[in-house]
Amino acid sequence: MMNLQETKQDSAYDFEFTREIKDALSIAPSRGGGESVCSSVSRLRTSHSHTRGGERDDMWKTRSSNPHTLTSVGGSDALSVASTSMINLVSNRHGVASSASAGGKLKNNQTPSDVAKGWETQIDQLVERTVLLKKQGKLEESLESAKEGTKKEQLLRKHRKANSLSVNSEAELMYSTWFNLAAAYEANDMPEEALKTYTYLAKQRGNPFTGRLRINMGNIYYAQQKYPSAIKMYKMALDQMRKDDKSIAHKIRRNIGNAFFRLGKIREAVKNYEEAMDVAPDFQTGFNLLVCHLALGDVESTKKDFITLAEIPADKDVLALKEAILMGEANAPYEIKQELDSRLKKASHFLLTAARLIAPILDSKDWASGYDWVCITLEDHHEELATQMKLEQATQRLKRKEFGVAVKNLKSLQKKGEEVKAATATNLSFVSFLEGNIERASKYADVALAQDRYSPKALVNKGNCMFVNGEVASAKNLYLEAIGVQADCIQAIFNLGLANAQLGLAEEAIHAFEKVHRITPNNPQILYQIADICELQGRSQDAMKWFNVLAARVPSDPTNLTRLGQIYAERKDESQGLHYQLESFRQYPIDLDVISWIGSWFVQQEMYERSIFFFQQASLIQPKEIKWGFMVASAHKRCGNLDMAFHEYEKLHDQFSENTECERVQYH
Repeated sequence: MMNLQETKQDSAYDFEFTREIKDALSIAPSRGGGESVCSSVSRLRTSHSHTRGGERDDMWKTRSSNPHTLTSVGGSDALSVASTSMINLVSNRHGVASSASAGGKLKNNQTPSDVAKGWETQIDQLVERTVLLKKQGKLEESLESAKEGTKKEQLLRKHRKANSLSVNSEAELMYSTWFNLAAAYEANDMPEEALKTYTYLAKQRGNPFTGRLRINMGNIYYAQQKYPSAIKMYKMALDQMRKDDKSIAHKIRRNIGNAFFRLGKIREAVKNYEEAMDVAPDFQTGFNLLVCHLALGDVESTKKDFITLAEIPADKDVLALKEAILMGEANAPYEIKQELDSRLKKASHFLLTAARLIAPILDSKDWASGYDWVCITLEDHHEELATQMKLEQATQRLKRKEFGVAVKNLKSLQKKGEEVKAATATNLSFVSFLEGNIERASKYADVALAQDRYSPKALVNKGNCMFVNGEVASAKNLYLEAIGVQADCIQAIFNLGLANAQLGLAEEAIHAFEKVHRITPNNPQILYQIADICELQGRSQDAMKWFNVLAARVPSDPTNLTRLGQIYAERKDESQGLHYQLESFRQYPIDLDVISWIGSWFVQQEMYERSIFFFQQASLIQPKEIKWGFMVASAHKRCGNLDMAFHEYEKLHDQFSENTECERVQYH
């Protein structure tokens, strides 16, 4: 049956709770998607006034038009933060240095201060070049550029010390240059070097960004699965944050919860998630908290968590997104709509996945009541998701063979919008097809296609109806169209193989089945179809190969074992043929064809005593069939056991007195 397609989550770390939600659970810091929270695009080298109060909009406009980039650190959704304050300080410094000579060489009219400004400009250019190279995927070159920047920064410090030069931007230059080097180490998968660089920066006296650096260090430990060290870094960062940095504190709390979860300390994780939710409720943290309570078996807390998730406004991220853009933690303003759509989609995904998780387990006595509760909870703020859950409830009823109620529910959902109407029509078409009502199934498939002409499931359903009605060529075209829409549509590819086989296109059929085999390896139905077509083509070697693969996958299938036995016998490998026929008999001891083959084989080998057992089994299965009795008696006779043979003939005469052949043999 056809379900609405699920959305995938981009989280780099996913907690394997169930296969259904694997892609949804962002229980760890995410590494996916564009610039990370720690990644920051530098603004034009402007004065501090651009970062204050009422002039934030000016800063936003300035930043969007400026290509200069400061640095980027491998991201974490939970905050690898390159401090905005640090960026502003470096921006100020660059504004002063931008008019200096780029060469850095002492000319006749240059003072030591002019040389220092020239070197400062070169260092700025190296920092920007590092980031540009990183974005272009030239990671090794970006690392070399970052190293060169730090070397020049050290030379600049010596030059200033030697010439007794002192400027306010010296510390800012060191922070930005070394931070950029640490970012380059992270990008090149050199975590130990990155940690050393961050540690060097964190130990600098008077460094106002120590807390932010600890977050980055914690993320590196997290990626290395050194969760205790990660927790230590996150807690140190939390202690060093200002009290008004609630947004950052919230994300740090979530990271601490993630690390505790990975350690299996669920209750500690719950504590940190709850503290994070108290500061600023969000879908990701709320979802993680729900999963923790679910793992603990706390149904009531799970319900409360779901209610909290449902009550979070879906457009909550609008202001947060603008703030992130201002802080350099999100994409530029012209991409705000795409970014917002992405966040809304992510929020819906968390809610829908949470609903799918808890609905079946809320009531152990009545699974449907859990779905009813979830739908009622979602209806107030998320009507579309509530409708989708009702559709999934109907689908569950189909799986449980509650067809009457399922069909009634599906029909009631047909007026809930075009997308839902298409999904319900697809399911109703499938149910009608199973019931054998091909005409009604075809009508529902037409309704689904009228709503969505490019629905692969509806195309497959329509093709199936045509296949059953004998319109195999038309069905094949629909299967090909479905594959064109969804290249990995297994149902369409498998049915295409059946259609090609029906049309006598053996090679095309095998090609289709082999494609499905690559998508879903070792599926017994697919293996059997390939082997069957190979045998029909006379390719006994290939058929034997695929039947053997099938036998390894399903060793107790008597039909497959019989086919293998027949192929080996045809290839004059009688011992292997007998082996598989005996295995088939062991699995299914009432198959008369197999019993007859084995008995006849023993007779041909003049092993009459062994054949008697199988002919007797056949006579027990078909007691009114006289030929099995004759075969038993004949086997006794050929063994020289005439008394037993005569006794068998007497029994046959008594049972089949009208049979003259029995009398003739008896008195012969």
